[in-house]
Amino acid sequence: MSMKQEKGISVIICFYNSSERIGPTMNSIFLQEGLEGISWELILVDNASTDTSVALAQKLIADAEFPNATIVSETKAGLNYARKKGIDTAQYDTILFCDDDNWLNTQYVKRLYGFLEENDTYGVVGGNGVEACEIDPPRWFEKFKSIYALGCRRDGDVTNVYGAGMCFRKSIFDDFQPKMTDRKGKSLSSGGDSEMCEYAVAKGYKIRQMCDNTFEHFIPKDRLTKSYLYRMARGKGQTMVQLILLRKNNSKMATGVFYRMRLDLKKLFMHLYKLDRVRFVFELNRIYAYWITLIRA
Repeated sequence: MSMKQEKGISVIICFYNSSERIGPTMNSIFLQEGLEGISWELILVDNASTDTSVALAQKLIADAEFPNATIVSETKAGLNYARKKGIDTAQYDTILFCDDDNWLNTQYVKRLYGFLEENDTYGVVGGNGVEACEIDPPRWFEKFKSIYALGCRRDGDVTNVYGAGMCFRKSIFDDFQPKMTDRKGKSLSSGGDSEMCEYAVAKGYKIRQMCDNTFEHFIPKDRLTKSYLYRMARGKGQTMVQLILLRKNNSKMATGVFYRMRLDLKKLFMHLYKLDRVRFVFELNRIYAYWITLIRA
């Protein structure tokens, strides 16, 4: 159990080989407004980068003359481990996760911090990611925004928010030990945000999403291809297995094997009937990854 934290907010950016992305993200942090009288800091967690990300981050901090910034290293690969390192490093009682490709609006930090200060029954609050695509997105993109962690699930109380832009009370996670690695290297499996949200709910806290508090999520052109979409589908399948096994104490039969099989077959036939080739191939990749991961678990 950690000692009582100082009142304020720690903004955490975890990165891995982010030299082409991290500049605009850090600048959006430096431009935050309305934080006069609020203690806050920026923590950057290098998750075993092999490019120039660290040197670039150091230069941006120096150029901005931003005094309350720290760069730390987490050598254990995996976004959840990097986030845990950031949480353990933070000196303030409120944490905000900003992904390395998120550009927060200038009031973003103030609004989420203010919400938690005014609502003590809530432990987690999230914003709304909107796409900032490098090129015009393909026609199928609109149907798959949620897989890119875009959009607002619901304006109000929810059971889960995306890790990107998530703000929460540090005390909730004093004893938290992540069981999922989340994104690791080139792997697109995720679920760390769901694991954290479920942990907060289990401790008796509510979760809120604020749809009118937006940030831009940069989507480079190489992530707007079908091949990348299908990689994300396989990542989603792997994540589903990991989360279900966590909830079911690693019992494969308790995951509802026969129910899931019927549901997956129904989805495949539905998209085949509608001649929706992109959705059909997406689901085929997700289903394949799900069952292979479950069998190997």
